[in-house]
Amino acid sequence: MVALALLAAAVIVVPAGSATPVSAACTLCAGGEFHPVTPKRIYDTRAAELNGGVGPINDLGPFVGLGKPMTTADPTFEVDLYGIGNASYVNPWLPAGVASSDVLAVVASITVVNPFQDGNLGVYAAGSPSLNSVINFKAGKTTSNLAVLRPDGSGRLTVRLHGVGDGSAHILIDVFGWFSTSTYTAGTPGDETDERGARLVPIEPRRLVDTRPTGSLGPDSEVPLRIRGAVAADGSGLVVPDSPNVVGAVLNLTVIKPTASGYVSVVPDGVQAGVPPTTSNANTTPGLVKGTLVFAPVGADGFVHIFNKNGNTNIAVDVMGYLVKGEPEATRAGRVVPLSSPFRAFDTRQAGFGSVPLGPAQAEDWSFAAFSNSVNIDGIGVGNQSAFIGNLTNAGLTRQFPTVGVEPSFLTVYPTPASAGAPPLISNLNSLETGPVPNLALVSYGANQTIRVYNAKGYAHYIFDISAVVLKD
Repeated sequence: MVALALLAAAVIVVPAGSATPVSAACTLCAGGEFHPVTPKRIYDTRAAELNGGVGPINDLGPFVGLGKPMTTADPTFEVDLYGIGNASYVNPWLPAGVASSDVLAVVASITVVNPFQDGNLGVYAAGSPSLNSVINFKAGKTTSNLAVLRPDGSGRLTVRLHGVGDGSAHILIDVFGWFSTSTYTAGTPGDETDERGARLVPIEPRRLVDTRPTGSLGPDSEVPLRIRGAVAADGSGLVVPDSPNVVGAVLNLTVIKPTASGYVSVVPDGVQAGVPPTTSNANTTPGLVKGTLVFAPVGADGFVHIFNKNGNTNIAVDVMGYLVKGEPEATRAGRVVPLSSPFRAFDTRQAGFGSVPLGPAQAEDWSFAAFSNSVNIDGIGVGNQSAFIGNLTNAGLTRQFPTVGVEPSFLTVYPTPASAGAPPLISNLNSLETGPVPNLALVSYGANQTIRVYNAKGYAHYIFDISAVVLKD
């Protein structure tokens, strides 16, 4: 058993000097439900010769096909998320009958391809600048991360590229689903069943599968994974109800030391031979271990399928929550309320949060009670919350002993338990000494709205940028 040394941690508060609490994006009503879509690539800056002959997708700005400039001057560019009124828009993803005003936020994967320099990427609603980053990347390495994105009223997002020097990078955006506003109606009088989405049920995270004991996935191969009626890998019991109302899951997919560059996709149905998925959930780099959060729709058989494109790789899959349809409209539980802009809850590098890295085999608790009480819609608090969705970044990993190299580490975030004990056998992100590593996380609250963060090896500073909260009741 790993002994946990609990360190003192600061209470999460609205930043000093800020008179305005964090505000949410919409009224509740029928909003905040998730609607999956067939994964679709809606933005791609690559020229045809780099993109299977397709050419740039919806990239209408300067440098089309040449990649976006990245410098220390933080250049920005805009993405038209919906393509409304844009005759050049291709690959529309909005379902028939859904207007842009029906979309509260989208769940999308953003990928930085072949950056010339190290750097980071931020994305936010046009006109609402934010310094928070979604992706930290290394020169020449393709890196992706999932994000909950709230565009402006015209459906525009601003993307900011920050590099350590001049250069460029290609950007891809894949949409996996959307959260509806309270005004969404499918247009069928007296019938609400066709407009209802799914509620998010956060759970204490559990591991579903780890292929290392049984063998890796080969090239162009897949493995099915039961979601409805899923049992924890350690045999400790049922994790997800065996109900036809379970239509999706929130999974943390960890790709473990692949042998080739490529990608891994999570799809609801089996992949047809010779027809690989056109979108990806995780990009693979030889020898690297990396986690990625996935909103995965479940197939009719209650399974998802995990597809590996190139080389051989092991995977581990942890379930953080599941999506269930058919909940009473009058209830609030499971509705997702995106914040008006990402909110930096804490950064352990800063003096206000201790300036102390989390040591090897140590954990620390954080209270989110003050933050939770600050979330409001038009000045009215949204009420009790069960979890939040946010970008967790390991800002830096340093060695325990200066003359001995640090082994790869990982961070685990989970609801604060009633007593000390070993953390659950799951991970949210894996980290190295080479620089910051981000991953979106769904984090359930423990007692009194607290969470626990565990670090496996070395000394880790970490950051949480919150993009949405999940209502409890």
